[in-house]
Amino acid sequence: MNRFLFKEKTRTLIDGAISNSKALLCLRRLLWKWRDNDYLEAVLKVGYDPNTMEIKVFGDDNLEKNIYFIKVSGTMGLAGYLRHTLHALFEAEKLGFTPVVYYTDECPCKESADLDGISNPFEYYFKPVSALSVRDVYRSGRVFLFNPHHLRRIERELGNLNPDLPAGYNIEDEYMEKMSFLVKKYIHLNDRVERDMKNNRGELFQHVNNMEQVLGIHIRGTDYALHWKNHPNIVTPQDYFPVVDEALSQGFSYLFLATDDKRYIDCFENRYGSKVLYYRHTYRSDGACNIAFEKNPEDRSAYNRGLDVLRDMYTLAHSGGLIAGLSQVSIIARILCLSMERQYRYIKVLDNGVYRG
Repeated sequence: MNRFLFKEKTRTLIDGAISNSKALLCLRRLLWKWRDNDYLEAVLKVGYDPNTMEIKVFGDDNLEKNIYFIKVSGTMGLAGYLRHTLHALFEAEKLGFTPVVYYTDECPCKESADLDGISNPFEYYFKPVSALSVRDVYRSGRVFLFNPHHLRRIERELGNLNPDLPAGYNIEDEYMEKMSFLVKKYIHLNDRVERDMKNNRGELFQHVNNMEQVLGIHIRGTDYALHWKNHPNIVTPQDYFPVVDEALSQGFSYLFLATDDKRYIDCFENRYGSKVLYYRHTYRSDGACNIAFEKNPEDRSAYNRGLDVLRDMYTLAHSGGLIAGLSQVSIIARILCLSMERQYRYIKVLDNGVYRG
């Protein structure tokens, strides 16, 4: 048997033996191509290349539309999910694509069963960003898939302020303007959440004549003390007090306190007494675990924990001033404030840097 026939017969035998295993088929292809550097480079980029976009054909519907399916996942809180969503919407806007947003089961707000018939955690709180639903996506013929690695390219297009950490903590005014435009166009609370938040604010600030009198304060505790890599270094209440004192001298009468840490409520109340206002039914911890990932704390549902954070962000956005450390929550609050065509009359960001250890 000549060499060519031997190779073909061997290949046929191998193909038959491994035809039911995708992993072995991939391995076989790599073995046949191991000297082809272009092929190996292309394989290494699959799913990891920020400059490559995958297109799927799920059906024959909506062939006149280029759909950008923004499927967001990862171990982060709701504010982090919103930052990734806004960056993906920036991409859709630049390309003229029709966006559809979906948060996966990894989202900390995801309930184990549908919530009032809704399975997409994004739509627990917000209206869909376009007329197309997730169900429509899986019947459509031109669906471009968002990949988290696209965030590196999008970060460059947004000014490359965070080259090593897309959607990171370095931001500038131009970036904030771009994000606020996207919020105005795409990010709208659904009717139930908007109504509940308005009622909650009315109850909390029933004795406040004007929200311009309210100084919003966001302070992160709990797991920030553990020095997570690529997360901000903790800023303590003692770091806040001199800045809050200075702001109070500029005409603020009340402090709205948004925090994940029970101990910080006590710190601020001990110093500022009845000036301190906060949502009393919001879940907070006195431990070192991120509250987004605690298992059934105080029987709070995943939906309600997400609502707690969202309500804090929107209330901070409605406040007359803001003092905050570096955090995704405070960044989203600032973007929301701009999207309402408002500006804080006082703002101070306490920056202790980002831990790179």
